[in-house]
Amino acid sequence: MLNKSQSISARLSADDYAYLMSIDRNGAVTQSEKVRELIAMARESVGMHSFARAYIASAEAVLPIKARYAEEDNRSLLVEALLELLAEGAAAVQSCADEQPLAPQLERKSLPAIEAFLEKILLLALQDSPRTADPESAARIKKQLDSLLNK
Repeated sequence: MLNKSQSISARLSADDYAYLMSIDRNGAVTQSEKVRELIAMARESVGMHSFARAYIASAEAVLPIKARYAEEDNRSLLVEALLELLAEGAAAVQSCADEQPLAPQLERKSLPAIEAFLEKILLLALQDSPRTADPESAARIKKQLDSLLNK
């Protein structure tokens, strides 16, 4: 059974030792502090609290749909915007799941995906011949934006 802390020893190559000592995070100065920071960094990179890890996981979930879409002849800015929003939005939600308070963190993490989505929607509304699979989709988006902006 482990005590509150456990002593370890390891032999490192010169390159690995130089990397370990180069870690400059949370004021880590000693070898022990740097090892603890290295462990924390590893935990963050594999857990869902890491946006990058969460993005990879959510992008993998959308990947079969993206592959199927890529095989089709129809291209749609709306579909592409939706698939990107799904992947990035899911990553933001996953990476903020344990944050307290949740709302400010989730807003910060999801804002870039929302902005990119809105830019594509605005493009659809402003273009004369927007790239959509169904022309009615673009007409509906234009009508909705006009209604919202002219209230």
